[in-house]
Amino acid sequence: MLASVSSPDLMLARRAAAGQPEAWEEIVGSYGRKLYNLAFHFTGRREEAEDLTQEIFLRLHQNLRRYTGEVPLAGWTLRLSRNLCIDHYRRTRRERRSASVPEEVLAHVPSADDVEARAQDRERLRAVYDALEEMPEEMACVVLLFDLQGWTLEETAASLEVPLGTVKSRLHRGRLELARRVTARLVPQETARAAAGGVS
Repeated sequence: MLASVSSPDLMLARRAAAGQPEAWEEIVGSYGRKLYNLAFHFTGRREEAEDLTQEIFLRLHQNLRRYTGEVPLAGWTLRLSRNLCIDHYRRTRRERRSASVPEEVLAHVPSADDVEARAQDRERLRAVYDALEEMPEEMACVVLLFDLQGWTLEETAASLEVPLGTVKSRLHRGRLELARRVTARLVPQETARAAAGGVS
């Protein structure tokens, strides 16, 4: 027997699957922004994130009839979305590894009056994204979802289908690994820049 808390979600899903536009609009309105944000943090590109979000909603609509109400619709939706984002991330990881961080991402860096300081901000952000691309997937995903997407530990655990303790462990190790990789990228550059500045 389904839990009563899931009944409204099940009814909503069934109505949307049956072609009732107001039900589908309610789902899109409830989850659209969050799913776009998720797609954006996996892609780092506005247009690519929009395309991925459309793909997510298309797949969601196609699979609504399979939703049983045994878990909250929000969690089921995020899990399906996460799987599509991971698949997309895997497909594009190699080509994006060598690409520069797009302007859509760089635009989120606070502006600095000092041009050199702003350039360093951009450099650090590139290093973060490049490092995430190269990290083991299980750690990178947790950092992306929790630190960049702003999911709770519980949401992250539910989406990745791992225990809460595993998420905490991966997050801790992922942050350390990210810091190590970013430092390895930036320190030689900053050292070289400082040495160049000291040349008379």
